[in-house]
Amino acid sequence: MNPALVELSTPHRRVRMFRAGEEVDCFVVLTRRYAVVVDTFGTPEEAAQVMEAARADLEGRQLLVINTHQHYDHAWGNAVFALDGPYPASILAHEKGLAAARASTGKLATKQAQEARFANVRIAQPTLTFNEQFQIHGGDLSLELIPAPGHAEDQVVMWIPEIKTLLAADALEFPFPEVEVPDQLSVLLQTIQTLKALGATTILPCHGGRRGPELISRNLGYFATLERHLQHTKPQLPEGWEAREDLPQLVGLPFEGIVSEMGLNPAQVPDLYREFHRINVRATLMNL
Repeated sequence: MNPALVELSTPHRRVRMFRAGEEVDCFVVLTRRYAVVVDTFGTPEEAAQVMEAARADLEGRQLLVINTHQHYDHAWGNAVFALDGPYPASILAHEKGLAAARASTGKLATKQAQEARFANVRIAQPTLTFNEQFQIHGGDLSLELIPAPGHAEDQVVMWIPEIKTLLAADALEFPFPEVEVPDQLSVLLQTIQTLKALGATTILPCHGGRRGPELISRNLGYFATLERHLQHTKPQLPEGWEAREDLPQLVGLPFEGIVSEMGLNPAQVPDLYREFHRINVRATLMNL
């Protein structure tokens, strides 16, 4: 069963925010010229629900789609916007997203075997790609697409300077993002510093809800805490530590403790962040 979609409020009427359960937040950004869908959820059914909710906003505007990256929860609703879909539109993504989309077919087969809600998913690849920064001139708002690797090699974010709003994809998250590949940790940290320099007053990540600039300080502070604590730990670790499920506890950084230090109740943080924390601890150790 697909998660129930709800619309959440944002500070700006031109940015509509939709949530699929605890899975992901996606957006529809409205300029004078364009209706821009930013990420398409994990299934075509979810993407179609968003388009039905935004139907009145489409009149007089050209429809565009942005994939911030090709992870399933961000791009598996793409088929709704394919040439033979109900809402055909150009699908923009970083050029590295093409390879990522092709590589996702194996994961799709696994997901379809595990959950019936993915039965109608088919991989629809991006139709327009770019490498460096890309700008959409909306007539009243300019939408700047900025490469933001670290969490995913093909990730981009959207910066709207006129309203100082950053759609941060998974480069920033509440309480913290995940670095999937250990050697990308420094890349992720550089991405966060780049986003900090934009001076956003509103940050809308795809996980964690509407936030302010304090989210950047929180995310940087989390990784700084890991590095500071782990600096002298690696030589003392037993063989095979990389694969240990209890790695955070082993090095004295249990999830409950780190989240509590951030002023949060561990019971109210989604469970996937336990695994994110283990992955981030491993990545930090491997980069020391």
